[in-house]
Amino acid sequence: MLEIREARDSDVDRLRDLFARVYGEDYPFPGFYDTEWLKKSVYDDNTIFLVAEKDNDIIATGSMMLDTGGLDDLIGELGRLVAAPSRAAAGAAAELVELLLKKIRRRVQFAFGEVRTFHPGSQRIAEKFGWKPVGFEPMKYQFARRESVAMYADLQELAVELRRNNPRVIPECALLAQTVLKSLNLPVDVIVEDENEGYPTGRAFEVQRLAETGVTPLLRIERGRISSREIFGHFSLSHGFFRISNSQSHYLVARDGAAVLGAVGFTHDTIDRKVRIFELIEFDNAVKGYLLASVDRIAREEFNVEYQEVDVSAYSPKIQRTFERLGFVPVAYCPSMVFDNVERLDVIRMAKISCAYDLGKLRLLEGAERMKEIVEQALEDRLVGMEITAGTRKAEIFNHLPDGDLFHLARIAVLREYDSGTTLIREGGNADCLYILVEGEAEARSGGNLLAKLGEGKIFGEMGLVEQTKRSADVVISQPSKVIEIQIPRLVRLMELHPRLGFIVMQNLARGLSEKLRNR
Repeated sequence: MLEIREARDSDVDRLRDLFARVYGEDYPFPGFYDTEWLKKSVYDDNTIFLVAEKDNDIIATGSMMLDTGGLDDLIGELGRLVAAPSRAAAGAAAELVELLLKKIRRRVQFAFGEVRTFHPGSQRIAEKFGWKPVGFEPMKYQFARRESVAMYADLQELAVELRRNNPRVIPECALLAQTVLKSLNLPVDVIVEDENEGYPTGRAFEVQRLAETGVTPLLRIERGRISSREIFGHFSLSHGFFRISNSQSHYLVARDGAAVLGAVGFTHDTIDRKVRIFELIEFDNAVKGYLLASVDRIAREEFNVEYQEVDVSAYSPKIQRTFERLGFVPVAYCPSMVFDNVERLDVIRMAKISCAYDLGKLRLLEGAERMKEIVEQALEDRLVGMEITAGTRKAEIFNHLPDGDLFHLARIAVLREYDSGTTLIREGGNADCLYILVEGEAEARSGGNLLAKLGEGKIFGEMGLVEQTKRSADVVISQPSKVIEIQIPRLVRLMELHPRLGFIVMQNLARGLSEKLRNR
């Protein structure tokens, strides 16, 4: 006879055996096989942990975690849904989920779950209970290989009643937002704002780790933490220094001399090779972009992560654009997810992938497949021309451009390979294209005389950005090379569409020309 009940500490050995049966002994999350960790989960007040038992055998288990968001947000995350490989266990898992949903009806306003995508079983369970797909998170988790998840969600009545209207989103987020709102039968009331460049990332501040500064100065910063929040997470500075120092959490603190201007909090998951930004606090808006860019740099260069994510306000196109320019894309839209003052706010989950894009074999239901299509449409800039992006990053004219802008450049660029002896530029020709030497070597010549040798990262032909003039020299490939080519009219158009990008490019160009004049 099947019994569904709350887990007990006497279950932990059988729970461990269930996880081993389903996932094998090499599952990357060791906590599932640690009986002490399982026992703590059983007694955790913030977790509803259920098991399905039949003939003295635990055949399925599932949990609802209630500490995913802030205490006032009333968010529940469905997870640890594991069933033995049998039809009876699959049916038990569905009954188990039904009981979990009954238990949280008065405790949770926004419920969600991240379901695996290599089989549709958990997707069918979510849809059986009326949950709707709200996102697709590609390559988020590290198992034997990186796996994607589809995000499903459900709103309770109060979450619908208290939802704040008219979210303001950048164009890259609009289709996802509109599709999700329509599927949840909510007003499709999104306002699209395109005239926003985000928070500047160029101005430098002194940045320290929290361990170097102590927690006291940050606890005095109230504005960013209490009102007009733009980043949301399950954790905040107000939890106290002890919990921060005993977790995977990090804080970067920005200073201007003795003054503390703000900080950003993030977690580093070494198993998933993932960083999650969960809090941004500040006295001064000018520091926001630099702090976020600093986290991105640390994540890529110091931690070598493959995935970054953040939940941002759907009412702040400025923070959305800031992350977009850092290379993030929207992967989920969560209506009425968090509570703020007297209303609930929509949230956009944004993510950045820093590894080869290979989803493997997926089995998606129609709704999850639609989410995947929308997310991949936003990812298109990031997936096209990874080598081009790396090459443009080396060129001085594109110094200080965030990854999002480099991805835009990649779309208008072409990577070509040339043999030794190829003439790329002819003296007297039209200056309609600029070039970046990615690999190899070239020579600038005039009248048969060698003017300069050009190595990796060198740019040439850029004077066409300043004036429509004729080429002043030949450029000849002197050994097999890879070269990025960008048509100047297309670059000018991109700079007009993205003024901050244009400003940085022209500023770098002016610096380069000034340096050449000084060195003559």
